[in-house]
Amino acid sequence: MTDSFTTMSSLLGALARALNLIDPNVENHHQQTAYLSFMIARGAQFTDEEVELTIYSALLHDIGFITGDEQKSVAELEMEAVKLSRTGASILRGLAGADPVSDVILHCQCPWTDFLALPDEIKEREYQSARIASVIHLADVISTMIKPDEPIIHQRAFLRSVAVSMRDKEFSAEAVDAFLIISEFEFIWMDLRYNPQFLTFFAGKLHDVSLDRTVELTGLMSRIIDYRSSFTAMHSAGVAASAEAMARFSGMSEDECKMMKIAGYLHDVGKLTTPRAILEKPGKLTDEEFDRVKEHPYYTRLILLDVKGFDKIADWAGFHHEKLDGTGYPYHIGADELDLGSRIMAVADIFSAITEVRPYRTGMKKEQAMKLLNGDAAAGKLCSCVVDVLNENYEEIDRAREEAARTEGARYYASIGTEKAK
Repeated sequence: MTDSFTTMSSLLGALARALNLIDPNVENHHQQTAYLSFMIARGAQFTDEEVELTIYSALLHDIGFITGDEQKSVAELEMEAVKLSRTGASILRGLAGADPVSDVILHCQCPWTDFLALPDEIKEREYQSARIASVIHLADVISTMIKPDEPIIHQRAFLRSVAVSMRDKEFSAEAVDAFLIISEFEFIWMDLRYNPQFLTFFAGKLHDVSLDRTVELTGLMSRIIDYRSSFTAMHSAGVAASAEAMARFSGMSEDECKMMKIAGYLHDVGKLTTPRAILEKPGKLTDEEFDRVKEHPYYTRLILLDVKGFDKIADWAGFHHEKLDGTGYPYHIGADELDLGSRIMAVADIFSAITEVRPYRTGMKKEQAMKLLNGDAAAGKLCSCVVDVLNENYEEIDRAREEAARTEGARYYASIGTEKAK
């Protein structure tokens, strides 16, 4: 496998589309904030590395809201901004390569005067994070103040006056001055309203991403997916670990095993459309609730098909609820269209779901879990060869699943649980 497996622009685009699934009330807010932050950073003559960090941080600046209540407006989210920034920073902390983004997000809702009041040694250490955070904070505020029922360019003078009034107070002078420069251009305001696609401008500078790095970055995306609820906090990590192990025991190549891990991380990205009340319902779902759940593999595949190099991964992740006899959902395809990766993913998802500990139940032990899986294999729903691989290597596969799930579960309760207690 070469160093180029996909591109950062593809991954960021998928992340943006995934975040949009969570709540239609904030559908454009992430892109608007990222776009305007990008333009301000360029106006401030940030280095390419600083601009890239600005984009990542702006796109993720509100990820703390994934743990909050459903269907909140942007204005309501902004009222909880400081708490959300702490939660978002905690979600990212310790993930490979994500600490710089976590540092920026932690500062994103802080007035510039708070930073200036810090001791000199702390200011020196945190200057870059605070500098980028102030740009994002300004872009965030401008985005929330735009009135949807008035011509966007007509609002420019007022929004510029807001920025000037808060210069060296809420926002850094550098951020405000750069905003005043770039806000002279009408196309920026038009883009902000109708086409806030920062990747259109920055894709050429976003580097190729290796397969190993893609595994790391999709681990971040799985955390965003799962941290919406304590019921799902460790699921994707467990599926990824067990799918990778089953692939290895099934004779797949090293690169294919890594791709299986990515598919496991992202198989439930479409569940960002599912209300948390349904995710957390311990009892039987109503027909209407189950219909909502049945949408998620479709959205998973739809998002992943747009990622460069993810054709197989999109199928493996998107087909995880399909059955060999065609009774699965949402595509109702059968054995002829389900390759080994798709078959492994279906088994890994069920295996992880029935063996992991949930707040309302303990996980199944080996005998009970294998009885259920063997029954589905005998009924022609699951691949008997994959189920046999699991049975023959159960202890090692289950250990990989449990270690991954336990690690992610501990992270969830250490970060989200602590923030909710504040």
